[in-house]
Amino acid sequence: MPGKKRVREARLQFVGGTADGMAAMKFPLRSLSLALAVLAASCASMNTKADLAENELLYVDVPFLTKAPGDRALFVAPLVDVRDRQVLPTDERGFPIAYGGDDFWDRPVVDMVGDVLVRQLRGSGLFAAVVDQATPDVLVLKPTLVSFTTGQTEAISGSRSFAEVNLQLQVLGPAGADGQRAVLFEQSCKNRQVSELELNPVSPFRLVGHALQMSMSKALSSLDGSNVGRRNVPLAAPEASEAAAARPPQ
Repeated sequence: MPGKKRVREARLQFVGGTADGMAAMKFPLRSLSLALAVLAASCASMNTKADLAENELLYVDVPFLTKAPGDRALFVAPLVDVRDRQVLPTDERGFPIAYGGDDFWDRPVVDMVGDVLVRQLRGSGLFAAVVDQATPDVLVLKPTLVSFTTGQTEAISGSRSFAEVNLQLQVLGPAGADGQRAVLFEQSCKNRQVSELELNPVSPFRLVGHALQMSMSKALSSLDGSNVGRRNVPLAAPEASEAAAARPPQ
């Protein structure tokens, strides 16, 4: 499959994470062997999609199931992307840092992460249902993608891959007589993964799947502990201060 191999190899390149058109930086292909290895092993039978929501080589759902199922319905609003690529450093102690671009993925990052979030919520039992319309009686979850970063830092004796995911979740209660919804839950769910210093470190595209798992695990556990999906159960104090600290400036 030479044609597909060339297409995949072309997509396994990192692009500098700036928005002002700075010079692109190719990532060493030795660190980006995931898709090539999959193709070499079996082009016919293995999943080669660069999609966190549709490829278990990249992301496996967190096995979370609440012991006290919720009885409130939830609407999940579209994931909002507030990532700020302007603040990313380009070197560390003089050694270059190369970042992964969204063009590696088969779909937009917000679509993939949003699909994972909805699927995990539906399988968690935290809510009676995850519905498709925000009617006045249902809860509304507003998710925000604060960071989704992949890359690699070079050093004298090798390099390190890294990945970071930061999801901010806010749950609003049912609409009141005036149409307003109170904030019932607010949480920042962040995880950063860093590989060992190696000549051939793990692909950061694999690390970002693990970072998303850890962020998702925190999100589900925090929602469970808050009791936000259960009627007539006192709410735990929302961690608004942590979420506010993680929120980017307006």
